[in-house]
Amino acid sequence: MYTTDRMTLRKARETMFRFGLPICLSLSLCSCSNATKEVIGDQADAVRELPVVAVQSKILDRVDQLPGEIEAYQDVAIYPKVPGFIKWIGVDRGSIVKKGQLMVGLIAPELHAQTNEASSKTQAVTGQLHEAESRLASAKAQVLEVTAKLEGDNDTYTRTKEASLVPGVVSANEVIVLEKIVAADREKLKAWNENVSAAENAVRALKNSVQSQRQATANYRDIADYLTIAAPFNGFITERNMHVGSFVGPLGKGAYPPIVRIQQLNLLRIVTPVPEVDTSGVIPGAKVQFTVSTHPGEKFTGTVARLGNYLDQKTRTMPVELNYWNHDNRVLPGMFCEVYWPTQRQHPTMFVPQTAVETNSTIETFVCRVNRDNKIEWVKVKRGQSMGNLVEIFGDINQGDKVALHGSDELKQGTEVKPVEVDRRTAEATPEPRPSYHSEGAPLAIPNLEREKSFRSSEGSETSATGFAASQQPTFDTAKTSK
Repeated sequence: MYTTDRMTLRKARETMFRFGLPICLSLSLCSCSNATKEVIGDQADAVRELPVVAVQSKILDRVDQLPGEIEAYQDVAIYPKVPGFIKWIGVDRGSIVKKGQLMVGLIAPELHAQTNEASSKTQAVTGQLHEAESRLASAKAQVLEVTAKLEGDNDTYTRTKEASLVPGVVSANEVIVLEKIVAADREKLKAWNENVSAAENAVRALKNSVQSQRQATANYRDIADYLTIAAPFNGFITERNMHVGSFVGPLGKGAYPPIVRIQQLNLLRIVTPVPEVDTSGVIPGAKVQFTVSTHPGEKFTGTVARLGNYLDQKTRTMPVELNYWNHDNRVLPGMFCEVYWPTQRQHPTMFVPQTAVETNSTIETFVCRVNRDNKIEWVKVKRGQSMGNLVEIFGDINQGDKVALHGSDELKQGTEVKPVEVDRRTAEATPEPRPSYHSEGAPLAIPNLEREKSFRSSEGSETSATGFAASQQPTFDTAKTSK
């Protein structure tokens, strides 16, 4: 009988082990599943709410701060026309000069010698010209004399020949002698005519030589005028490198420094590099403000005067010059400045908050638009200029369309959401960090410590009822469960 009782007890234990353990596990898993379904249900409710903003149509109008350089409107380094020594200099650094005012006087001994030599040559050639003119006059006189003798001899020959026609009046030999005399006179006249022509050519050549020598002398005298240097325009002397007795030459920078440098300071050039994307908004005559560190908190106004009309290949910028009338000389060349460049468009474009544009995706740049069925659809866009916390977008988008405030590729297309429109001021405020989304398009739930505590306590009570320790029960990660 004792043996029978032992066998019965053993069978009872085996039955409890076979059926009791699955029942306990089933009860425990059911309680965990119900708690997890509660969390997932809360997350499902969050999926239906999505902050959205309306696409706005605005005209781009913002002010960018660009670096600039200040230059004198006119800046001239003064070099001499001819080499020489400084005889006197009447200006120094900081001097105010007027146009035409004499600043520097030079002395050039070689130029003086060359001028005297040219003058002497002119006098010598002039003497030769007078001598040639005398020879020409003498040759012309000889031509007249020979011509008169030829005419007399020819008349005598003619009369004698006519008389020889009467027999016995004139001998035949006398007629022959007179004929030879007339022929000789003709040859002399021809020779003297050639002498006259040669003398005339010599006179013309000497006249040309005299004229060239006189021009050379005048040129040397004109060059001598460069020994005095005058101011080319009204301005200030900002640099002086030479003094009395210094040798200066016309070879320019590298050989000799300039004697002085003169700059026009009442009108300045403000040169600023405008980025390529902003060049379309450059308007000649527009008023542009700038600041300099010398006068903090004060703004000066210039006028757009000249455009570079080309882009620097390295910086992709176009140089633009402003004119600034510097009547009080408070702004000086060489200063760096900050230019408040106005960037504008001629027509309105679409704007959304910067957070609405998804740019981290490797697929494309897009916004998440909520359609009429309250479902997400991706719209491919191209980013433009920024204006505050808004950004231009170009694409198949219209004014008034609702887009997600925080665009992300985790918001899958076709996901049904409950759009909650955000106030415009809130949307245009400083962007907040983007939230994370799971694959269904719902934001991840923030851990709720109280809920987790109650979940753990209920889990412990159920496991104690089944005879298992709470530490032996499986734990559930809500984030993994939602996925």
